[in-house]
Amino acid sequence: MIQIEKFRRVMQDVSAARGEFVLFGLFLREEAPDKWDLVISAPWIEADKLKALREFVEKATPIVGSQALLALSRIVTLSPNDPNLDALLQAVHVDNGPLELWNTDFFGLDIKHAYILRAKRPVKPAPAAA
Repeated sequence: MIQIEKFRRVMQDVSAARGEFVLFGLFLREEAPDKWDLVISAPWIEADKLKALREFVEKATPIVGSQALLALSRIVTLSPNDPNLDALLQAVHVDNGPLELWNTDFFGLDIKHAYILRAKRPVKPAPAAA
């Protein structure tokens, strides 16, 4: 069973250290039963994906446990500029979920079950008045 509250804590801890996620969700694909994908997107991931993923896993392991991370099918990173991400953000808006969805289609994949913890672009600060 996927531990949503623990993954929410990971999202919050990593966000506090690195910056907000644009997307943080767990997706169960129709063709991959019982294997969840963790899909994440954040501007800070793009600079150095390998380093960002390593730091993410280091922060996540003590919270969710290595077994839970190993039980994931994969961790997918999406560019904040990915058109598939834009489509998801138009359909779903959640800041501190989980928003639970069943039998839907995202990224051109049949999704049997999903928990989306965040699907929202970070708010950019307003420019200072002159």
